[in-house]
Amino acid sequence: MKNKKGFTLIELLVVIAIIGLLSTLAVVSLNGARSKARDARRTSDLKALQSALELYRGDNNDAVPGDLVTWAALTTALTSYLPAGAPTDPTNSGSNVYNYCSFPLTEGATKYVISAYLENTTSKVGGLGALTTVYNASDCAVSTGGAGTVPSCSQDNTFCLGSL
Repeated sequence: MKNKKGFTLIELLVVIAIIGLLSTLAVVSLNGARSKARDARRTSDLKALQSALELYRGDNNDAVPGDLVTWAALTTALTSYLPAGAPTDPTNSGSNVYNYCSFPLTEGATKYVISAYLENTTSKVGGLGALTTVYNASDCAVSTGGAGTVPSCSQDNTFCLGSL
């Protein structure tokens, strides 16, 4: 009898099944890492936006950009502090937005809140809570260009920063 070299069909099927299982596990864990990376970008974006707003306040007698109804207007107001423009959500979807609300809704407003919804955090973050009840939807600009919404900073998964 000749010695045949190679693998049997059963050996090949077992190896293919193991590779398939490992690749499935890798894809599942990669999706979790992607959502955590998007959350990290959201918090970083809001902190950069808060820094720009605080620099703006320092140059404008403690006033923040007010009377804004669009995200583009906020971008224009902060051009010298955020040369790349005000950030937008990493998913670029209409469901996740960044909010900016100023109070009172006039030029020379002194209070603001910025917020974003996080995908993974299951506890309250940012700490502004019920203080955002002074805002109306018309006081807010959102990154998608849609209608303004008042951030729910006392809700889980919402990251809020501001000056109240």
